[in-house]
Amino acid sequence: MLVSILGPVAWLSFTLLYVGFWASGFTLFQSIIVILVSVIILGGLMGALWTGWGPRYRHAFD
Repeated sequence: MLVSILGPVAWLSFTLLYVGFWASGFTLFQSIIVILVSVIILGGLMGALWTGWGPRYRHAFD
């Protein structure tokens, strides 16, 4: 799935830009929390996508 490649690349780009430029008022701890929360959200989205994809195409891997 193309989303499996583009999702993490977009996430990494956004979080680095966000923490580097727009979150200048945040402390280091707050910036780390922003990145960790976004990783959790990305993991949930990727898990939901693969959970929906898996049952539809499992016959191809049996």
